[in-house]
Amino acid sequence: MELWLIKYGLLAVFLASMVEADAVPVLAGVAAHRGYFELVLGIIAASAGALAGDSLWFFLGRYAAIQRSKLFLGIKPKAEILFRRVGSWQIPASHVVYGTRVATMIFMGGRGLSFASFVLIDGLSCLILTTTLFSLGFGLSASASVILINVRRIEIALLATVILCGVLFVLLKRIRSRMFRPVTQD
Repeated sequence: MELWLIKYGLLAVFLASMVEADAVPVLAGVAAHRGYFELVLGIIAASAGALAGDSLWFFLGRYAAIQRSKLFLGIKPKAEILFRRVGSWQIPASHVVYGTRVATMIFMGGRGLSFASFVLIDGLSCLILTTTLFSLGFGLSASASVILINVRRIEIALLATVILCGVLFVLLKRIRSRMFRPVTQD
């Protein structure tokens, strides 16, 4: 990801922020600190990318097929309760509560929130979040590189562990099925 951001610059920051608006601003802050692009332009690209990604989910929530889906109908009552409690503050909250961002954007689109209101609320939220994360990456550039290297090692170790557990599970299942195969009488 780091090399992609460095090679393609602000376009990569924009596109990657559409998909992942948490880690990308930190990495972009590191890249800006190392002189690959300007700080302010990086923040603008990351914020615009996050807003563009959220807008895509928002518009997806406007489709009747999505609104009639079992998944949407299943989460809608809980989302409505949350919306009654916090209102449009649900949008900025989804930026900091992991795993709620996409669902919130789809829900807001399906709920009929005007796009102008959505852009105002989400745009400010994206700007604040990406500025904070970008600044964190910029300020802790040397430390962030070390942390990201260690995170990558941990991710590889976890992936290897998951693969190993999967292989062991399949082997044990095969052994068990052979050991406890029912005896048939001919």
